Amino acid sequence: MELSVLLEKITKTLDDAKAHDLINIDLNHQSSIADNMLICTGTSNRHVSAIAQRLVDNLYKDGLKQIRVSGEQLGEWVIVDTGTVMVHIMQQEVRERYELDDLYKCMAAGTDAA
Repeated sequence: MELSVLLEKITKTLDDAKAHDLINIDLNHQSSIADNMLICTGTSNRHVSAIAQRLVDNLYKDGLKQIRVSGEQLGEWVIVDTGTVMVHIMQQEVRERYELDDLYKCMAAGTDAA
C-alpha cells in the first residue's frame, strides 16, 4: 500500500475512534524504524486499546496483514507497527512522561534533543 494512502487510512481511523492530539512525524530520512510515526492520545485504558483494535481491524480489511501490536493488554501505551508507519496510542499521562513528540520532532528536524 502506498505510504500516502496508508497515512490517510490510519488518520481517518484514529479520527473516527476519537483519538486526541494526533501528530505525524516524518522519519523517512532520520530513522530506519519507520517512515512516519503517528502519536495520539486516548482517554482511558479501554479507549486506547479500542483505538488500536479498530486500527488493526481496518488495516487488515484493507489488505495489510503484517501488523505488529504491543501493549494492548494494559492499554496505557499501545504501539501498532505496520512496517512503514508506527502508531503510538497513549494515555495522556504516559504521553507527557515519555515526551515522544519532542524527541522525534528533534530527530526529524536533525537537532539535538538535549
